[in-house]
Amino acid sequence: MLPIIEKLLAVQEHDRRIARLLREQRDVPLRKQQIESRLQAHRESHKAAQETLKKQTATIKRLEGDIEEKQEQIKKYREQELQIKSNVEYKALEHEIAVVQQRIRALEDEEIVGMEQVDELQRQLQQHGQDFQVEEKQVQEDLKTLDARAAGIAQEIEQCRAARTAEALAIEPEWLARYERVFQRTGDFALVSVDKSCCGGCHMQLPPSVVHDARKALSITLCNYCGRMLYVGA
Repeated sequence: MLPIIEKLLAVQEHDRRIARLLREQRDVPLRKQQIESRLQAHRESHKAAQETLKKQTATIKRLEGDIEEKQEQIKKYREQELQIKSNVEYKALEHEIAVVQQRIRALEDEEIVGMEQVDELQRQLQQHGQDFQVEEKQVQEDLKTLDARAAGIAQEIEQCRAARTAEALAIEPEWLARYERVFQRTGDFALVSVDKSCCGGCHMQLPPSVVHDARKALSITLCNYCGRMLYVGA
């Protein structure tokens, strides 16, 4: 293998690492957003539980008002009984009282169920609060870890670029310029080996003349199909 090929491979390794780091760096905001969204899910769940509790509490208050109203109604019926002289009227009023009492019992049963639901909702809200605190702590730790990784990525990119620059200084401008054009186009490998007469990049079968030129390595040899630079390993 020609020394120039080895130098280009070294540059390519730096370029590929830089590309990977840049992709990871671009993903950092999205990853932070995904982490923070976990808290938002807890907030929405907690808010929904609070709204349900608020509605249920209002329902119980309404039931209490209805019960008081019915009890007041019975009280008035009892006052009317003191003035009734007819047995028929008395029985009719007793029937009305019984109907109202039955309605009160139904309202009280409904109130008991509602109060049980309120107790359960309050328990859920308390659990939500505890879960939120745990998740908030974990989110902060995850964000801190991600920020540290982002700082590390920036440092690694800077180091890779410095090393890449140093490697590139030892490469002839013609070879380097061709390599950079191909790498910019492919985004992965600009320089690939010939593997059993096939391009190591696109894996297409190469003409014998191209394989021969790549083996001689007297000039830049390109794949007929993908345009990558070819070399034959030692």
